[in-house]
Amino acid sequence: MPFELIARAQKHCRQRLAQAFDAFCGDDPRQSRLELSEPEQLPSRERVRLPYEDGEFDWVACHELIETFGSHERQVRLLRELLRIARRGIFVSTPNRGHPLARWLYPERHAQLLDALAIKTMVDVLPGRPLWKLGHVRLAGFKSHYFLMVWKDAAAAASSGYPVEPGPQGEESAPPAGSVRLR
Repeated sequence: MPFELIARAQKHCRQRLAQAFDAFCGDDPRQSRLELSEPEQLPSRERVRLPYEDGEFDWVACHELIETFGSHERQVRLLRELLRIARRGIFVSTPNRGHPLARWLYPERHAQLLDALAIKTMVDVLPGRPLWKLGHVRLAGFKSHYFLMVWKDAAAAASSGYPVEPGPQGEESAPPAGSVRLR
């Protein structure tokens, strides 16, 4: 019974993350998307290169994988690679290290999970200082997952469902969609 509740809660969080990605990309069906959600889809940690051309996709998402990619430096290299293949922006989700249930929900990778500060320090070293927002979804009243949205330019940011102001970026809550609250 408790495992069924946990599985349902995780499924609900993933649905809310999918809603956030949809809001991030907008609703133009002509836009191309790449969603990475399996470890086999990631490049090797030594040679961080995905088998795609520069700007091949409008939007690129990486779901619950960045925390498995090793050191902070390697995670930044992965973000740069995702930005290389994205024409308009990237969406990266990760479980929150600080969630009280994280050690039980992700026992095999609890030590590798990220928090908001770790994510912000990765964005600070991205080339070109792109526009970004950090959002979250909640489980049992606590932030269970963070999602990082990075736009390559102001036009891409303007077409999304998120208000982005120039200047220092910060944390926002989840997208304007059904069960996901805006702060």
